[in-house]
Amino acid sequence: MMEVYNKLEQLGMSETIAKIYRALLEKRELSAMEIHELTGVPRTKIYEIAQKMILRGMCIEKRIGRSKKYQAVAPKRLFDILLEESELEHARKVDLAESLLSTLSPIYELGSQNADVSDYIEYIKDAPSIHERYTSLVRNAEFEILSFSKPPYAYQNLAKKRKEQEDQQISKLSSGILCKVIYEYKDKSPEDLYLPHSEISIEAGLQVRFLEQLPVKMIVFDRRYVLIAMRNSESTITPLTMLLVDHPSLASAMSILFNTLWDNGINLNEYKKLFNIKIK
Repeated sequence: MMEVYNKLEQLGMSETIAKIYRALLEKRELSAMEIHELTGVPRTKIYEIAQKMILRGMCIEKRIGRSKKYQAVAPKRLFDILLEESELEHARKVDLAESLLSTLSPIYELGSQNADVSDYIEYIKDAPSIHERYTSLVRNAEFEILSFSKPPYAYQNLAKKRKEQEDQQISKLSSGILCKVIYEYKDKSPEDLYLPHSEISIEAGLQVRFLEQLPVKMIVFDRRYVLIAMRNSESTITPLTMLLVDHPSLASAMSILFNTLWDNGINLNEYKKLFNIKIK
């Protein structure tokens, strides 16, 4: 029964009105006293609520001599009324939103001119936070992830965390997101080169290229967010501090840089042939 009341409430009826309507449906017509006995709604409230239901077209009042009885309208008529009310309420909210938009937009524009750099730059300093922020960005990506991959890596020696990152990326690949990575291999023998993405990711659709040197370790998400790595000094506990910049203009510029370097890179087969190795 509560499920029925919940659904009626979602359509715009209060729980009390839903109880009264349900009672009227079952008994066809009831007096205020009979409604009180069936629903537990105080009798003094029933007259007020019934009048509201009549005005909304949810029930009708019948006079039999000096007494009054109430009768429910058919469910189809009720739902037409509720949907019409919902549409009118939606239209009212749209009008209100448009009115507020014209008032608040100039205030927002003025505030944007005085935006602090901290409004669009986030510093991430420890490895667990870097991992969580990265996986969140991958999870929420909508169409494109472009990566410059080079040492150091926050989780180079922790296979579980690397697998979490790889699984997240494979999930996005399976949903049709474009994922491209350029790996740096400068000063690394083939045996020492750390690749955070296995050939399982490549088989799932990850596109890869290789360059001897990359200018920066960075990932661009949906041409909006740029995650940039800054190498810490040797004396610090973690090798990286990450900057997350929410800035579409910067992201677009970094996407152009990525595509330029991508065109200059070698593909996986060329990389294997260059070092005579098989990537696992």
